[in-house]
Amino acid sequence: MERRVFESMIGKVAAGGLLALAFFGLLMLVDGLHDKAAAARKQVSNFGNKPNIVLIQADDIVRSDIRYMPNVRAFLGKGGTTFTNYHVPYPLCGPARAALLTGQLAHNNQVLANFKSNDGGHYQLTSLPGKLNGRNTLAPWLRKAGYRTGFVGKYLNEYATLNHKEIPAGWDSWMGLLDQSTYDYYNYAMNINGKVRYWGDPEYAKAQLNLGTITSTNSPESFGELFAAFQQAFDSWDYFGWQRPQDYTMDVNGKMANTFVQNSVKSRKPFFLYYAPPGPHAEDTNHIQGLRPGAPGPDPRPPKRYENTFDNVELPRPPAFNEADVSDKAANVSGLPSLSEAQIEKLQDNYRGRLGAVKSIDDQVGKIIRSLKNRRELNNTIVMFTSDNGYLQGEHRLAASKFLPFENSIRVPFMVRGPGIKAGRKVTGTAIDVDITPTILKAAGANSGRLLDGISLLAAAKKKGKLPYRDIPIEAERPVFKFTTPLTAFDLPFYGVKTSRYKYVHWSFGDVELYDLKNDPHELENIADNPAMAGTVAKLEAEAARLSKCKGKTCR
Repeated sequence: MERRVFESMIGKVAAGGLLALAFFGLLMLVDGLHDKAAAARKQVSNFGNKPNIVLIQADDIVRSDIRYMPNVRAFLGKGGTTFTNYHVPYPLCGPARAALLTGQLAHNNQVLANFKSNDGGHYQLTSLPGKLNGRNTLAPWLRKAGYRTGFVGKYLNEYATLNHKEIPAGWDSWMGLLDQSTYDYYNYAMNINGKVRYWGDPEYAKAQLNLGTITSTNSPESFGELFAAFQQAFDSWDYFGWQRPQDYTMDVNGKMANTFVQNSVKSRKPFFLYYAPPGPHAEDTNHIQGLRPGAPGPDPRPPKRYENTFDNVELPRPPAFNEADVSDKAANVSGLPSLSEAQIEKLQDNYRGRLGAVKSIDDQVGKIIRSLKNRRELNNTIVMFTSDNGYLQGEHRLAASKFLPFENSIRVPFMVRGPGIKAGRKVTGTAIDVDITPTILKAAGANSGRLLDGISLLAAAKKKGKLPYRDIPIEAERPVFKFTTPLTAFDLPFYGVKTSRYKYVHWSFGDVELYDLKNDPHELENIADNPAMAGTVAKLEAEAARLSKCKGKTCR
């Protein structure tokens, strides 16, 4: 072949290649411009460029669990602001979640417990009159402000036990776990936008739904009646359903939450996602109140991929663990026996299972953050992470509890990141769960239909203001059950207050407790009977009584 012919062919190939590269580059430029234009269109039409809001509320997470959540630590801890002095005044699932939905303390929103029989739960909220009704809550307020709203996970206790297809007001996308299957990690049912879908063994999941219906329709009035309801629901007493890895509830719920985010970023509307994974709550329906042994494995069970991940992690044993002397405590705790070695071994096993569940939630947080980042929405999204309440794992001889107002029960994590929020910052001022609602409304430019008991934390998170000093109200309006059960005999009503130094609790049976948190942060010595503290007790009793009836600004 002649050289000039060869050079001519090479030139044509090169020219063609350059042309192809140029065309490819043009396509990429157009595609990039299209993405930017789409993002710009969303911002222009995004109701004044309002931020997206993602609220992640786990169930029973404690502050020490965060060390096992690398995504939460990286994206929300280092990438956002941590409120180190954040509390839940009523440390129980139903009232805590109702506080978030309404922005009101339990004594104002009138969701006073977990179950309707005790003036609590989902059906209490939906049956209340006027502005107290569930139609006047966070989702409808945000929807009215132009947000696309989505819910995934655990809602209020007893949700859908009387109607599996009901959808609470204000939600554009609804993916809610149906009680009582909420507390089984492998066998459960969900209402997916009005259609019921099952995971795991459908028949076993239906048995759990039946238990919820039985106890909601004819509320047990005694432990014996609860036992009878359990026997009626579960014909096979020693069967606990399937354990397929693909059914693990945190992974399934997390995928739904992530899909909602991915679909919502395409919308011209800003979106609000309330993602409430059920973990690491105990799998109550497998062993409820110790009526039967429960599914094999720890309680709760970790996903299969983390079954052995935490085998060498020791259960935390702070000074309050299996407290040597509880005689100074109120009567509901002072008579508790020391934990046996067998009980401590079970606590250890369950703790490792909890960490697996915690790690699975962290996986979902990471996926949601990455989806926001990949779709160029992370910088326009406020992400919050918290828990409905804490958990007691052997402190003060309480093997598995919340409800009681000890520190590991009422003081929980709260982290937030988003536009304008300072990274790697810690806020030590007092914050409580009813503050989340006005924080979300402030960010969204939305209005509430109720008198809110909390304050917005947005300015503090952005370092544009300081949190005012507030005493923290503490309250539990009802016992967990109307009757005594083996695991909840000590869960009785109380009211109280936590100040910058003291915690004061007045129990429904008349006992009082006072702890000097400065000198006794582990609440080992109740000093309420110390004559030298009589004046302090009197002042704190007056403040606790005031806060038990506060409304709006008087709660702040």
